[in-house]
Amino acid sequence: MAQLGLLYKQKEYYMWGAIIGAGASLLGSKMQSKAQDRANAANMASFNQYKPYVDANLEGSQGALDGVLNTGAYQGQTYAGPNAFQTGTANTMGNFGMNMMNSGNSMMGNTAGFGANANNMYGQYQGMANAAQQQDRLGNAINYANQNTGSLLDTAMRDDRRNLQENTLTGIDMAASGSGNMNSSRAGIAEAVANRGYDDRRADMASNIQNNLIDRSLNTQNQAFADQQNALSGAMGANAGIANAYTTGMNTLGEGANFGMNAGNALQGYNQAQLNDMRARFEAQRDFELEQRKNYQAGILGKAPGTSNQFQANKVDPVGAAISGGMAGFGFQKENPGFFGGGTPTYGTSAFNNRYGGGK
Repeated sequence: MAQLGLLYKQKEYYMWGAIIGAGASLLGSKMQSKAQDRANAANMASFNQYKPYVDANLEGSQGALDGVLNTGAYQGQTYAGPNAFQTGTANTMGNFGMNMMNSGNSMMGNTAGFGANANNMYGQYQGMANAAQQQDRLGNAINYANQNTGSLLDTAMRDDRRNLQENTLTGIDMAASGSGNMNSSRAGIAEAVANRGYDDRRADMASNIQNNLIDRSLNTQNQAFADQQNALSGAMGANAGIANAYTTGMNTLGEGANFGMNAGNALQGYNQAQLNDMRARFEAQRDFELEQRKNYQAGILGKAPGTSNQFQANKVDPVGAAISGGMAGFGFQKENPGFFGGGTPTYGTSAFNNRYGGGK
């Protein structure tokens, strides 16, 4: 019995270490848990400060988003089409352009031979130049004078011949007959002198007529060449006008094409603008809800305040800490029996006997 009592007191002695260890661990774990709760509260202070306002704004924003989504994209007219003045002008200019193109093409067709004309006139002018080099104009003039002097000379000397024959020679014959010297040498000399004077005048007249005819022939030949040259020059000028008309026709055709293309581009631009508007309306209607939700996410939900540290879960277990502390205290007291009263409680020792009444 005494042995059992001693063993019981020994275990009671060890329990003090367990009790003290468990109490200290429990107290420490509670302090650590409270400290972590205070740290979490500090970390979440900014969020908690804004939380009621954020909740209120989220609730209002949700309502606003629902209202926008229920309303949908704009369904009214977004494209101002061309007016009657624009389409009328474009159509008129397009018709003008087609007419100008046809007119210009006709002008070009009527005047396309200006190149052949120029080539032909060049050939004629070259032929004139070659002929002028090969001709003996002075010889031609002399021949012309020789061929035409006789008749002109007879005409020019008609009065002189009549005066010679009807007056001078007749007078000489009458004078010689009256003096009885009809066949005298004196009468013959007088007739010879009269005929010589006539012949001299005829020769002088022939020379003048020939010179005049030569000059006339040369002038005529020169005038003929000049007339041909002037005619060709005039034809060349006219052909230049034809070439200008061809150029005008080509320019008219080009301007008509520009008018038509500009008008067509304007009308095409109106149609393209309408197609672009229809596509934009389709895409706006298709993406409206997605864009609104993206804006809501970025502009509203993405603006919620954050904290510098995240919330740390409080994993401190006071009961577990107490149990662990009690076990550690029990083991510590067992290994160090003198720590909480000194001495190892063995049978018969004075320390044990003094504390628990052993040995009595």
